[in-house]
Amino acid sequence: MEARVAEQSTAGQANKRRVTLTRESILEAALRLCSPEGGGQLTFSRLGKELGADPTAVYRHFRDKDELVLALTDLTIQEGIELARQALPDGPADDWRAWLTVTAQSVRTSYLARPALAVLAAARTTASPAETHSVEQLISVLHRAGLPVVEAAECYRALLDLTLAMTQYTAAFSILDPQAQEKDEAAWAVKYGMLPEDEFPLLHRSAPRLTELFRDDDGVFALVLSTFLDGVAVRIERARNAG
Repeated sequence: MEARVAEQSTAGQANKRRVTLTRESILEAALRLCSPEGGGQLTFSRLGKELGADPTAVYRHFRDKDELVLALTDLTIQEGIELARQALPDGPADDWRAWLTVTAQSVRTSYLARPALAVLAAARTTASPAETHSVEQLISVLHRAGLPVVEAAECYRALLDLTLAMTQYTAAFSILDPQAQEKDEAAWAVKYGMLPEDEFPLLHRSAPRLTELFRDDDGVFALVLSTFLDGVAVRIERARNAG
């Protein structure tokens, strides 16, 4: 029996050694692990298991986990850009608001497809060609709409932070233990809903809507994005009038 187990272990190790890894195959496996279906955790140990290889083999292609995360971030940025192009094939045209809305929504969609990566990467900067060209285009859209270049860059940065921060929040909640999620939802649905009206009249009246919004992060994001773009529209109008 012991000999058979030893043979199986040796065979398993041999199979792992025979697996040929490429940078692309590692990235594909890592993206799967970062998805909800993949368990929402990215470690080299889990990555090795997913690839059927010794985890240390990954280091031949990526120096460390940080380099892997940045490569995954770049792929996610590229995917978000492609989603935006599919939604608006003609590009920004003259509708700056539609383009910024689609771009923000596309980036959010791309990251939330792999929430574990969103938690790790939303605050990172790759400075890759995909990222830098995207930044240039977004600033250009705002500049053509009427903003001075520096103000256009400021609004781009605010849009980026808004999008990534809210996306990271949604992603972090989605990979929480289900019991923790239920506990938070109950806090809104039960505790806030039962606050005494005489002490919390406004919360009492708005608690049902706040509970609805707790379950609708996408709706909240759309609301915040629209409110932000309303402010950008005011800035554009002011800049046009000043010019």
